[in-house]
Amino acid sequence: MENAFDYTLEKAGLDDLDTVLYLLKDASKWLKTQGLQQWDYYLTDMEGNLKEISDSIKKGSTYLLLIENRAVGTLTLENSPNEWDCELWGSDADEDVCMYLHRLVVDREWRGKGLGDICLDWAESYCQENGYEKIRFDCLHSNKGLNQYYQRRFSLKETVHIHGVHNKYEKIVAEPRKSGD
Repeated sequence: MENAFDYTLEKAGLDDLDTVLYLLKDASKWLKTQGLQQWDYYLTDMEGNLKEISDSIKKGSTYLLLIENRAVGTLTLENSPNEWDCELWGSDADEDVCMYLHRLVVDREWRGKGLGDICLDWAESYCQENGYEKIRFDCLHSNKGLNQYYQRRFSLKETVHIHGVHNKYEKIVAEPRKSGD
């Protein structure tokens, strides 16, 4: 899909924390109107999730998608698994060739304009350019629309029953490293 607007993806700074939080809360509110509990903790326990979000920003792992200097999306791309990833991916989380995608959000006003694809394309390219072989993420199984969207691009790796039901996605984005590389 060709986009008719200019955009940039830039690392978020701590001064962007409120913007990232707004995008997450707004997405949570919309999901709730769809009868989904995905990300409801951003509405019910933002304080309990604030450290993880701010730590990702401090590590330089959170990015903002900007159009005309306005944040219209955000994503986090971690080069090491967090506690959730370790629980979800089990012993596979020990692989050092993976990046983990979290908190991909596009402002509802920009829905259907290909911004999710822009973010996913960028994340895949970032992984390749930085020597990672795979990108991984998960999605709540009950979010049928989002899973359909992801499955247009990624193969479903597995459905697991951990703190609910989650679909795991993994895509190989680069050839495996040769030993000694």
